[in-house]
Amino acid sequence: MRLFSYAASFIAAWRDYPAEADSILGNRYTVQGLLGEGSYGITYRCEDLESKELVAVKQARPSKGPFAKNLLRREAALLKSLAHPHIPAYKDLFTYKNKDFLVMSYIEGDTLEDLIFDQGFRYTEQECLRITLQLLEIVTYIHDQGIIHLDLRIPNVLFKNGELQLIDFGLARRVGEPPPLQKPKQRWTRRSRLDISIPAKSAEENSDLADIGHFMLFMLYSAYDVDDDPDQSERSWQEELILSAELHQMIERLLGIREPYQGSSHFMNELRELYSSYDPTISGMTDK
Repeated sequence: MRLFSYAASFIAAWRDYPAEADSILGNRYTVQGLLGEGSYGITYRCEDLESKELVAVKQARPSKGPFAKNLLRREAALLKSLAHPHIPAYKDLFTYKNKDFLVMSYIEGDTLEDLIFDQGFRYTEQECLRITLQLLEIVTYIHDQGIIHLDLRIPNVLFKNGELQLIDFGLARRVGEPPPLQKPKQRWTRRSRLDISIPAKSAEENSDLADIGHFMLFMLYSAYDVDDDPDQSERSWQEELILSAELHQMIERLLGIREPYQGSSHFMNELRELYSSYDPTISGMTDK
């Protein structure tokens, strides 16, 4: 059984081996480098030989078969329905050597992890609220189009010149849409094969809001120094972080600890109101 598992892993790794630098995809896109690898896709930075522009080209992971291809096509359809300066723009969808590729505008920037751990950024409550407002304006836009992102993790929010960019719509779905059908993962034992169900988030606005709550906590922990805390035991964020009562309650509502918000617009109103207590000029903001 170990030999079978090793062989299967080797074949999957061989099929998913990324395209090499300077190779040309679809007779048009020259690979300059690898941007990232996910469970179902491999993304490259490429030059479009026709327009001479940099683009991001995402390949459906071959080892994941039709499921990865369907996810890529769904992502392409969703991006085609969106038009926002801080979201990748759809450019092309093609098949090359029996592999499916999605072409998007190229967006570069630093992640929150880069800024905190590599560049030493520390975020106050006010800065946390300001950045969350920027992110929420993008998220509210996609919610207004009936789309839930469902993957608002640190790697998918980029910072460049003080502005946020939201990328990777690979797991996004329409509001209320069930997750795409996927063959259950299989675990082999000596006596039987067990099918393991794969949990998926609900396609509702509060799924994205919960991710935003975790995003805010990541920022706020940047200013927390464990060496300055007399209590060295591991505690909850409510005990470790010194926050205003209003922000404390806001994050608990995002995470479902208290009564949740009635959607992203409801949260936007409360977020602006809280931020205006720091900066009165924010009270007149309008949606972009």
